[in-house]
Amino acid sequence: MGPLILPAEPVTDGLSPRYGLLMFHVKQACRGSATGGALVYSADRPPIRDAAYRVGRGTQISYIGLLLAVLIGILHAAVAPVIAIGDVHPNLVLVAVVAVTVVKGFGPGVAWAFAAGLTTNLLTREPLGSIPLGLLLVVAATAGGARLFGRLSWAYPVAAVALGSIVVDAISLGVLLMVDPPLSGALPVQRIAGAALLNTVIAAIVILPARTLVERAGADEKPAW
Repeated sequence: MGPLILPAEPVTDGLSPRYGLLMFHVKQACRGSATGGALVYSADRPPIRDAAYRVGRGTQISYIGLLLAVLIGILHAAVAPVIAIGDVHPNLVLVAVVAVTVVKGFGPGVAWAFAAGLTTNLLTREPLGSIPLGLLLVVAATAGGARLFGRLSWAYPVAAVALGSIVVDAISLGVLLMVDPPLSGALPVQRIAGAALLNTVIAAIVILPARTLVERAGADEKPAW
């Protein structure tokens, strides 16, 4: 038996006449191997995949994730100025934001960069907005590079932290030059390179535990925004 054409009148009786011309979606309904397929006319709209049309889903952060981001910002503001190795200070917020971006993607990384960066900015003497700005650029670059090099490898997050450290320091220095008098002397290239090396070593040590923590944090929590 070939394809069956079902009458459309029983379907169209309940439709409102205000739509004018009626449009129907044709789908193939399987009736088994014995009868073959049948063409069924339906006035229903085709199903839409929720995952592809959920506006803002990529930028969601759980309550636990938001709390962790704020705690990381507080920890960095309290510990980083005290710890000095070779006249450079670690950037714990940068390591955490890169880890979140690598594991969770661009949206959660943006949320962490804003929450942790703003918390750190409010507790330190850096120009307001310089830390979140630098972290947001690092998140964008990390998420873009993950499409090319693969975000799940161990080496990529470490390399992202090294380059991100240079970007954050350069942006902070540039903002500082705009709001304060010009710095005397040459640019602190050695300090920027030393900070990048220190942050890379920290990332190599903590990236695997940080990845596990980020994957488990807030997995079953409702988004905070």
